Amino acid sequence: MASDSRTTYSSTAKLPDGSVQNNIGIQVTDTTYKTFICNSRIGVSTCGDASIGGTPLAGYIEHCIADGVTENSSVEDVAKAFLSYFTKFTPVPNIIFIIAGYNKIDASQHIYRVITAMNGIELVPNTSSPGATWNGEAEILMRLVNDVGLKQNDGTYKALSTYPIAFNYFTMQDAINFAEYAIDVTIKTMAFQSCIKTVGGPIDILAIKPSGAFWVQHKELHA
Repeated sequence: MASDSRTTYSSTAKLPDGSVQNNIGIQVTDTTYKTFICNSRIGVSTCGDASIGGTPLAGYIEHCIADGVTENSSVEDVAKAFLSYFTKFTPVPNIIFIIAGYNKIDASQHIYRVITAMNGIELVPNTSSPGATWNGEAEILMRLVNDVGLKQNDGTYKALSTYPIAFNYFTMQDAINFAEYAIDVTIKTMAFQSCIKTVGGPIDILAIKPSGAFWVQHKELHA
């Protein structure tokens, strides 16, 4: 599991003439935590709304973990705890959580996607088939890893050569490298685009094995 560290805040302001000014990206921080360890075998990553009631989301996530997750919680238990906790707010925030890991009882692997705005939980059905799951600013990566074509003058598309990613051959280190690449290429591509730079800062990477979860790289507090 991996995530960047940037949060971009926007606001609206009423001007003296009565008009409303939209301040897009008026505040940016590159120190946001978006990936967390829930218990020794389960992690969670988040995207979407970065605050609730003007307070950063990370504190709410930590409270949810402390209040609703135990060492014996299954991946499904954690998904249900997050859905219950974050749908109690009014209005319900628009957040997506990806929750992944291993159940303690049988070391089975599971991935869930919690979508608060839809009050729903989705199970990624086949974790035995290697691949990648992501949300957030995904368009840049999708253009790189999916089949694409060039639009012709007549409106049809001419397929470009396809070189699929051999996820089935990935080692753990390959998976770590791909997770870092996916975020890094988004950061570096956005740097040259005429867009709001919503992805940036340090990249946190959490590795999860049946024996436990551990940080590969993780930003730390410092003076």
